[in-house]
Amino acid sequence: MKEERILVVEDDPDIAENIEEILELLGYVNIDIANSANQAIKVIKKYRPDLVFMDIKLKGDKDGIELGEIVQQMVDAPIIYVTSYSDPSIIERAKRIHPAGFIVKPFNTNDIHAIVEIVLYNRRTNALHSDAPKAKAESPYLVTDAVYIKSDNAYERVNYEDIYYVEANGNMVSIFTKDKNYTIRKSMKDMEDKLPSELFLRVQKSYIVQLGQIESFSTKEINLKSGAIVQVGRQYYNSFLAKLNTITES
Repeated sequence: MKEERILVVEDDPDIAENIEEILELLGYVNIDIANSANQAIKVIKKYRPDLVFMDIKLKGDKDGIELGEIVQQMVDAPIIYVTSYSDPSIIERAKRIHPAGFIVKPFNTNDIHAIVEIVLYNRRTNALHSDAPKAKAESPYLVTDAVYIKSDNAYERVNYEDIYYVEANGNMVSIFTKDKNYTIRKSMKDMEDKLPSELFLRVQKSYIVQLGQIESFSTKEINLKSGAIVQVGRQYYNSFLAKLNTITES
């Protein structure tokens, strides 16, 4: 009996069942199945898998590559892509998240056996080599709890905790804060790069929110402590949900 927990993300029930049966024959007993991005995120939050099989062409608002990026934010688990596609553009997109490997449909028991054993062996070996404590990555800036925003002819200090959200307006952005609002010529990509990702998250094409300001949310909107309401973009929701510690019904 092998204790590693494996998640299979596949919207074709026959293929998911086939992978599950092969893994059980190989001695793996902790196997979870998800057929969508939302379900996969819930399973990952609950069970923290050691390995993920992921169909590249998932149906829904996120494919397996976009979901893979979210999974990597949530858990340190290698991803094996399952695909029937050899399109170079798909492979190039997948390479961005450094998957542990690919399985091409149709596959057999030997294919699954070989890649699972190699990937999990590498994971265990890497874990042994990384036991030594690592130094926390240092910010390139001397002030790490605030940003300085130019207003008229001076730069004003704004603590990160005092920023509510950022809204795009054409080629300008408005930064809503506790004391005043700023409007500057910047792109949302620039703002994403400037604001620390552990504190801020883009939740729609036109909005970045400070996670500590969230009072409540639904699949469509976020209510902030300031009283402001920010819309959530459909393609951003799963990434947003993955950043938050949530409790739901089983």
